[in-house]
Amino acid sequence: MPETIGSDGLPVRDSGIWAKEKLYYLERYLDIFSVGMHKRWLGKLYYVDLFAGPGRCLVRETQEEFDGSPLIALKFNFAKYFFFESNLACFKALETRIRARAPEKLRNITLIPADCNKKIDQVKSTSGALGLAFIDPTGILPIAFETIRKLTANRKIDLIINFHEGMGIRMNIHQYSNKEQSALRQFLGSDRSIKQFRTAPSSIDQVCREITNEYRDNLRGLGYQVIDGDRIPIKTEKNALLYYLFFASKDPRGNDFWRKIGLIDSHGQRKLPGF
Repeated sequence: MPETIGSDGLPVRDSGIWAKEKLYYLERYLDIFSVGMHKRWLGKLYYVDLFAGPGRCLVRETQEEFDGSPLIALKFNFAKYFFFESNLACFKALETRIRARAPEKLRNITLIPADCNKKIDQVKSTSGALGLAFIDPTGILPIAFETIRKLTANRKIDLIINFHEGMGIRMNIHQYSNKEQSALRQFLGSDRSIKQFRTAPSSIDQVCREITNEYRDNLRGLGYQVIDGDRIPIKTEKNALLYYLFFASKDPRGNDFWRKIGLIDSHGQRKLPGF
């Protein structure tokens, strides 16, 4: 597939208009997180982006360009940044844009031109630090639960996960095999819901709910406090579910922050508590 080139002559990520909504919530959380935790964790806040992309996005239908997650994160005051990108052209574009946009932060940035599943040990944090990881793959296949396990072991790090219930999971349920390396099993970290579905088929909606609950349970097993009401649905312009933004924190205060940012949507409309 040919690269899409942005107005600055560098590759951009092809996106739907819904990508702006996803990044709206990310930016709101980065704001409240970096401000709310700054004094308590002075000099010890860090940000991890496992699928950073080229740094800019473009909506093909409208030709609108906007910053991707790494450039948004650079607006905020973190002591360290870790950006993973396995596509070499996107990696070089991201590096060029970072040098142009935030040269003063270069010494605090670690750029990793690799698959995060293979090089997650490159994330180095100081003792007593607090992190935030944005996990935004293009589908469920690129991120393994074991990678999340390694990233979060013995760390205080919040997670914002693009959880592909609307597309990725539904597309992969019927492709599931009993092999240990099944893509869906790697993503979940287990397969009890899928096995149950195979032996006693239920509706796709029901098995997706069970898979979501299983994923939450597995995050709890890593020490996360994941509760009902913490998912933000991202939908198409025709109101079809694409995915959820799924949040997890080891501290109840993180969940409080997440609820607050979800109360006002990207159009400025206020939602009722308990969305």
